[in-house]
Amino acid sequence: MELSIEIFILATLAFGLMAYVIGRLHKQLGSIMTILGSLTIFGGIAYLGFTGGLTGETAYLTFTQFEISEFGLFFAIIVSFVFAMVSFFNPFFIKQYKYPALYSMLFMFSLAGAIGVFFSSNLLYLFFFFEFVVWTSLFLIPMGRSKKAASWYYGFSAAGSFMLLFAILMIYNANNGSFHISGIGSVTGTTQIIVFIFMSGAAFTKLGAFPLHIWLPKVLTNAPDPVSAVFSGGLEKLGAFVALLAIVNMGGIGFIIPSIDMYFGQMIIATLGALTIVFGTLMAIRQDDAKKLLAYSSMSNGGYILVGFSMLTSQGVAGGLYHIVAHAIASTAAFLAIAAVARVAGTTKMKELGGIIHKMPVTYMVYLIAIISMAGIPPMGGFISKWMIFQAVIDKGMIFIAIATVFGSIGSFLYVFRPLAALFLGQELPQFKKTVKEAPFFMLLPMIILSLLSVYTGVLPGVIIDFINKIFVDMQLNYNIVMNGFAIEGYTSGIEGVGPSLLNPLLIACVFGVGVFVAFLIFIVLKKSKKIDLMDTYTAGNFVYTEEHLHYSVDFYAPLERLYEKYIHIMKNFYKSLANKVREFGAFMKYFFFTNKPEITVFWIVALMVFLLWGDVL
Repeated sequence: MELSIEIFILATLAFGLMAYVIGRLHKQLGSIMTILGSLTIFGGIAYLGFTGGLTGETAYLTFTQFEISEFGLFFAIIVSFVFAMVSFFNPFFIKQYKYPALYSMLFMFSLAGAIGVFFSSNLLYLFFFFEFVVWTSLFLIPMGRSKKAASWYYGFSAAGSFMLLFAILMIYNANNGSFHISGIGSVTGTTQIIVFIFMSGAAFTKLGAFPLHIWLPKVLTNAPDPVSAVFSGGLEKLGAFVALLAIVNMGGIGFIIPSIDMYFGQMIIATLGALTIVFGTLMAIRQDDAKKLLAYSSMSNGGYILVGFSMLTSQGVAGGLYHIVAHAIASTAAFLAIAAVARVAGTTKMKELGGIIHKMPVTYMVYLIAIISMAGIPPMGGFISKWMIFQAVIDKGMIFIAIATVFGSIGSFLYVFRPLAALFLGQELPQFKKTVKEAPFFMLLPMIILSLLSVYTGVLPGVIIDFINKIFVDMQLNYNIVMNGFAIEGYTSGIEGVGPSLLNPLLIACVFGVGVFVAFLIFIVLKKSKKIDLMDTYTAGNFVYTEEHLHYSVDFYAPLERLYEKYIHIMKNFYKSLANKVREFGAFMKYFFFTNKPEITVFWIVALMVFLLWGDVL
C-alpha cells in the first residue's frame, strides 16, 4: 500500500487555506471547513494506523524526510481525533472572534504542524514543524479572553524550542553530520547527558510540567474554549512525544542507583513528574474558574505520563502511553462540556453558576464520565493507565513516587468534583432559569463520542494494548504487555505458586454496572424528594432573598487550601523575579550599546571586530 505523509500535510494546509478563503465570505462556512478537513485527515491517518500500520504492511514514502512509525501513528491518530472532535464546536463559537477566517486557517495549520512533528525522520524537519505548531497556535490564543496569555506561551515555547534546537545540533555533531532521528539513541558520554537535559526541558515546556508549567493555566484559561480543548487533549501531547524520544529512546542516563535499579536521569524525571502531579493537584483544588481548574488537572496528568516513561519498564512505558489516550479523551470531553456551559451562561466561574443539570443533563453526564476517567476510577480508561503506572512504580520500590501518584488520584477526585457539585448540581441561580438550555446536537455529538470512548478504553483495552506492543517492537524495546483474555497481566506477585496479578476491566465494569442498576431501582422505587428554591427557606423568621450568598461553591475547600496557601506562589514569584532581571539587563544593554552618541556605537563596533578577529590580528 503506497502512501505519502506529505499528502496528509499538504491536504491539511489546503483545507486551512480553503477555510480562510471561504471564511472571508462567510465565517460559519469557513468554520465548517475545519470540520470536513479534520475529519478527513483523521480518517486517513486512522485508516493507515489500523490497516497498514498495525498489520505489518509497509507504507512507502516519496519523500525521505518523513517516516511512518508505530509511535508516530499512535500520536497522530490521537491528536487528529482531538482536532476532529473539537472542530464541531467551531461554528458555534466563530462569531465571537475578531478574525474568524484567520482562526479557521490557523486551526488547520496547527494540525498540519503536529502531523509533521510525529512523522519527521529528520530532526531539522521535526524542529521546523514543532515551531510551526508554536506559531500557528500562538495566534489562536489572543482570540479568547486575554492577549497576555499569548506572551507567556511564546516566552516558554521559545525556551523549549531553543533547548530542542541545541539538542538537535549536538546530535548532528555527534553523528557525523546526520540529522536522522535514529541518532538520538546513539549519542554517548557527556553529549548524551546534555542532549537528554535539553530534550527533557523541551518536553517539559510543551507538556506544561513542573517547573516549566506557568504558561499552561494562563493559556488554557484565557484561550477560546475550543482552543483550550485542543491544547489540553492534543497539542500538549507533542511534549509527551519528545519525552518518549528522550527518556525511552536514549536509555539510562547517569549513574545507576542500586536500591531501585534506576538511572539518575530517570530518577530526576520521575521526581519532577511526581512534583507535577502534586503541584497540579493542589493548585486545581483551589480554583474557582472551571477552565483554570481543568488546566491544572491537565498539568497533573502530564506528570503521570512522565512518571510512567521514567520507569523504563513494560508496565511503566505502556501506562504512560495508555494515559496519553485516556487523558486526551477525558480532558477534551471535560473542556468541551465546560465550553458548552460557557456558551449559554457566558461564564466559567463556578460561584456564578449552579443547578445547570436540570437544563443540560447530557452535558452533565459527559462531564461526569470525563472526571471519573481523570480521577482514575473504573470503569474508565484513566483507571487502567494509572493502574499500570502504579504497578511500575511499586515494582521499583519508589514509595514516595507511589504516594504522589495515589495523592494525585485522590486529589483529582476532590477537584473534579467541585465543578460537578458547584456548577451542575446545587441550586439553580435565578438569572439562568430561563436562558440556559441543552447544547445543540452537533455540539453534543462529539461529547457523546468521547464519553463512549472513555468507557470503551476502560472496559476493552485490547486494541490499545496491541498498538502499544507494536510501538515497543518499532522502537526495538524489549517490552511486552500480556493480555490474558480480557485481563491485563501485571507483575508476578513474588509468592511461590501464585501467578501474575491480573486486571480484568470487563469484570470490573460488570460489577459497576450491577451497582448502578441497583441504585437506579432504589431511585425509582423510593419516594421522590420535593424540589424547592432557596427562596423557600428562612432564617430567624425572615425569608432569604439573596440566595446567591448561600451558593456553596465559594471557598469550597477553604480548610484544605489554608494548609498550603503561603507556598503556592513560590514558582510564580521566581519567574517574575527572573523577568525583572531580564528587563534590567535589557535596560543595561540599551544604555551602553543603543545610545544617540555615534562615537560610542563606533567604539563598540571596533571592539567587537577586534574580538572576532583576535587570532588574525596577532
